[in-house]
Amino acid sequence: MINRFFQGISWPPVASYFFMLLVFFAILQLYDMKKISIGSAISVFLLLAMVLAWLLYRRVIQPLNEITSVSQEIARGNLDRQINIFTRDEIGDLARNINDMAAHLRATIDEITEQKNRAQTILNSMDDCLIAVDREGYITMVNPVIETMFGVTRAECVGKKILEVIRNYDLDHILNRVQVCQKPLTREIKVLAPELRIFRLHITPLHGSGQGGAVVFLRDITERRNMEQMRSEFVANVSHELRTPLTSIHGFVETLLESGTDDPEMTRHFLEIIADETTRLAKLVEELLDLSRIEERRVVYRWQRVKIDELLDRALAVCGTYAEEKQVAIKANLSPRLPPLYGDPDMLAQVLINLMENAIKHTPPRGSVTISTSLYGDEFRLDVADTGAGIPPDSLPRIFERFYRVEKARSREMGGTGLGLAIVKHIIKGHGGRIEVKSAVGKGTTFSIFLPMEIQSNN
Repeated sequence: MINRFFQGISWPPVASYFFMLLVFFAILQLYDMKKISIGSAISVFLLLAMVLAWLLYRRVIQPLNEITSVSQEIARGNLDRQINIFTRDEIGDLARNINDMAAHLRATIDEITEQKNRAQTILNSMDDCLIAVDREGYITMVNPVIETMFGVTRAECVGKKILEVIRNYDLDHILNRVQVCQKPLTREIKVLAPELRIFRLHITPLHGSGQGGAVVFLRDITERRNMEQMRSEFVANVSHELRTPLTSIHGFVETLLESGTDDPEMTRHFLEIIADETTRLAKLVEELLDLSRIEERRVVYRWQRVKIDELLDRALAVCGTYAEEKQVAIKANLSPRLPPLYGDPDMLAQVLINLMENAIKHTPPRGSVTISTSLYGDEFRLDVADTGAGIPPDSLPRIFERFYRVEKARSREMGGTGLGLAIVKHIIKGHGGRIEVKSAVGKGTTFSIFLPMEIQSNN
C-alpha cells in the first residue's frame, strides 16, 4: 500500500516545491544573520511568489481551465474535442481519462447510431405495416408502408389514436385487449382502405420498455385470400364442367344398354349427343392444358415477323362457317402500310380466333363483327367489335377469369368453356402487350389488343 502511495506521487512538482522552501528558509537565515535587509528579503519573497504563482498557473490553473472548457464542449455533444495535456501528473491523468471517456462514448454512440440506422432500414424495407403505440394507445412510430397502404403520411399518424388513422373498431378492440392482458394476439380483419382489404393482424405488448405500449403488425393478405377463393371456384367450376357432360354421356349410355339397339334412329340420336359431349370434354381438357402451360410459361414462343392479313385469313378459315351459320357478317377495316408484328404466329392466330368466336357467339343473326387495326403511338392496336347484347358493367372486371360467364346457362348452351378470354389475356401478356374491353349493354362489345411494334426474342 505504501509503494502504491509513493508510485502515485508526481515527484517533479514536489522537488520544485521543496527547492523553493529551501530558498525561503535560506533567505530567512540570511535575514536573521543580518546579511540582507528587510527590503531585499521582501523583494526576493515577491520574486519567488511570482515564480510560484506562475508555476501554479502553468501546472494547475491553465490545465484545469482547459479541462473545464473541453468538458463543457463534450457535454454539448462535441465528442471529437481532445484535451491536449500530456504531463505525467494527476492533471495529465485526468485529461487522459476524459479523452478516453470521450472516445468510448463516441464509439458507443456510433454503434447505437449504426444499429438504429440498420433497424430503420429494415423497417423501411418491410412490406408489412408496423405501428408502435404507447400505453395510452397513441401512435409513437410507423414505417413508410402506411402511406401506400392507408393513404396517410407518417407525420399525420404520430400522436394520434390508432382508430383515428385506421377506421376499424375490431383493430382498436384487439389492441385494447392486448394492452390489458399483456399477451400477443393474432387475428384476421377486414379494412376499407379505401377498397375492402383483408389483413393478418399481430399485436405484441412491449414488456421491457418501461413505458408500456404495443407493436402492431398488419400484413395485406387480400391477394392470397382472393387466390384461395379463385382456386376454390376453379375446382368447383372444373368439377361442374366435367360432371355435366359426363352425366349426360352416362345417362344416354345407360339408356342404350337398357333399351338395346332396336330403334336405329334413337340410337343414332343418342350417339350423336354422346359424340358432342365427348367433343366438348376434349375441348375443355385441351383448353385447360393450354391455359396451364401458358400461365406457367412452359410454352416456347416462336418469335418471327407476322403479317396481320395472314392472321385474319387463318381466323376466317376457322370462324367463317360458324359466322355464316349464325348469319353474322364479318367486316375488316385494316389500316394500309402497317408494319409486321413480331411474335408467335400460332399464338396470335389463337387470340384472334378466340375473340372472333366469342364475338360471333354473342351476336344475334344479321349482326356484324368488325376487325380493325391501327397504330396507337408506338403500339399496334387490334379491335374486335360486335353488335351483340353487351356486357354489364359489374361483369367487366371478371370476364378474363377462368370459367367466368356473364350468362352461365346461355353460354353452356352455345358450347362455351369459359376459358377462351383467359387464354387470350395470358398470350397477350406473354407478348408484352395488354388487352382492354369496352361494352355497352344492348349495343355491343369491343376488345382492344395493344402490342409493341418490336419485341426482341430474348424478352
